[in-house]
Amino acid sequence: MFLINQHHSLELDAFFRFVTTLGEDTIWLILLLALLYRHFVKKVKQTAIVKFLLISWILKVLVSLFLKNIFNHPRPIEVYQNSGRAINLVEGVTLHHWQSFPSGHTTTAFAFACFCAIVFRKTSLSIILLVMAMLVGFSRMYLFQHFPRDVFAGSILGVAVVVVMAKFFYKKEEISA
Repeated sequence: MFLINQHHSLELDAFFRFVTTLGEDTIWLILLLALLYRHFVKKVKQTAIVKFLLISWILKVLVSLFLKNIFNHPRPIEVYQNSGRAINLVEGVTLHHWQSFPSGHTTTAFAFACFCAIVFRKTSLSIILLVMAMLVGFSRMYLFQHFPRDVFAGSILGVAVVVVMAKFFYKKEEISA
């Protein structure tokens, strides 16, 4: 935790402050709007993909929030604020104190990467999104928002939700773009 936190610079602060936003639900909304545009304006049938996206998105939110509320683990600042150890904080980042487990941003990023890998089936896109998801997870530790266990659990949860939903949708309809 502190190994990551002690290597700060203004450039890295700005970079990881941006990268962490890629783990917010806005990314799902943008993809949903693009799919709906293709469906209604371009007349490319996207019904199964839109259903798959919506159910995966909602399920990952519900499961993540459920786990956060059940465990209600403290975040790094809550644990270490009175430890006397040097903590590097990034200006403009609001620190939260509780509901650390699992990392919601990491769950979102990995679920999104997995969803896109399954639907679009493009190796280069899948690799880029996987790297993005890993950077989001790293950013959560860099910004002192999560412990490594939170990020690891978030990555597993994000992938698991989408894989389970994909298995359900493969039985029903084709879900590739």
